[in-house]
Amino acid sequence: MRKELETNINSLELKIAKASKTVSKNLGDIFLIAVSKKKNIEHIRTAQNLGINNFGENYAQELEEKANNIDENVCWHFIGPLQSNKAKIISKYADWIHTIDRKKIADKINEECKKINKIINACIQVNISNESTKSGINPENLMIFAKYVDSMENINLKGIMVLPSLGENNKKQMQDSKLLHEKLVSVFPHAEYLSMGTTNDFETAIVSGSNMIRVGELIFGKR
Repeated sequence: MRKELETNINSLELKIAKASKTVSKNLGDIFLIAVSKKKNIEHIRTAQNLGINNFGENYAQELEEKANNIDENVCWHFIGPLQSNKAKIISKYADWIHTIDRKKIADKINEECKKINKIINACIQVNISNESTKSGINPENLMIFAKYVDSMENINLKGIMVLPSLGENNKKQMQDSKLLHEKLVSVFPHAEYLSMGTTNDFETAIVSGSNMIRVGELIFGKR
């Protein structure tokens, strides 16, 4: 397994570096999150030994189990849909949340983090494609909601997360995301991350302005 993961990670880093060079960035400018959902602890430990420290999980119970069994130096990113009844688990075990998209959730996460004296990093999920099947706030509401999230004592606003559709509108939605993020940063300079790009479109995302990508299959193989 180690040899396969090492090959996959090296190949991915070369692709990231090539895409980054197109827009005068370095490999180190891109924050890589290895999406480890449904992958076992052995996979994560092996990837960690190969230099990966940021892992993305979609399910609260899976995050809890892995966080309790893996070295504390791992940085956990919760990238799945947020439910208020899972806020306690996610607040305890995640270092980052990428899917805050409504006041009720922001309030609950802030409340749970306050109980354990923790400040959590967060991205606001924006429904950039306006698809009814996707979570996220309407782009027009971002600035007002960002002000609300930024006021939370135990939430550190770090940027936005988007899931552009993979069809013909992909590039346009990525360009829209970049402009939206620039608008956010103009008011909240610390919200520096545009979390955009997955296994299918991370190279386009980097060229379009992303500085945080979420890649699973190209590292761990198909689930």
